[in-house]
Amino acid sequence: MPEITEFCPGCGRPVHAPEELRAAGGREAALGALAYATVAPAILFLTVPAFKGSRFVRFHSWQSVFFAAAAAVTVLIVKLLFGVFSILPAIGLLLAWLCVGVLFIAIVVIWVLLTVKAAQGQSYELPVIGSMAAQLAGEDIPY
Repeated sequence: MPEITEFCPGCGRPVHAPEELRAAGGREAALGALAYATVAPAILFLTVPAFKGSRFVRFHSWQSVFFAAAAAVTVLIVKLLFGVFSILPAIGLLLAWLCVGVLFIAIVVIWVLLTVKAAQGQSYELPVIGSMAAQLAGEDIPY
């Protein structure tokens, strides 16, 4: 096939599939999963030179930091919406609590998914913050 071909005409798969980031061993997978425990291990992994050498750990650390920041901003927005919905008569309070419940479930499901994928030694990029994390993890780190 010519070099400019993006997809196989027979099966439709991408010809030049992007390289998937995988853990080199069980230690990297455990560190990647630990990065999602809280923001503290993720920041520690980004600052300690012993952990900076692993692109896998850097990716999951950056994605954990970005996910925590995005979750915090989303919670603040829903908190504001809660106040607005609470003043609506009849079903306003019910709608407010529904938004809080749906957001909580979404954050927990995404957090568990990211942790499990990292523990399995795989990378899973979230739509917006995953590409930023991959970009930052791919940069060469000066020692």
